[in-house]
Amino acid sequence: MIWLGTFVTAEDALKNYESKKLEFEELAMAKRAKNGQISEKSDQESRVTNEFEKKSSMSVDENMNTSNGVEESDDELMMGTWVKISENQEVK
Repeated sequence: MIWLGTFVTAEDALKNYESKKLEFEELAMAKRAKNGQISEKSDQESRVTNEFEKKSSMSVDENMNTSNGVEESDDELMMGTWVKISENQEVK
């Protein structure tokens, strides 16, 4: 299984995603508060989003999909073909 970034497990990726999303939402909310633009709509959207995240984080293991039903170890992931990419060259 391949992960975007440097995460070993789905749980690690999910935790990092949720942490950064929360950080972003807090910054956006602070900016809106500074501009006096907080509304009931944004509060309602946050509640809906939080409910969705709770449900999706509870089922991370169920949603993991591998081709043979077995997760690959780090060593297995590192095996394969490594290609050196030179500057200004396309990979096809």
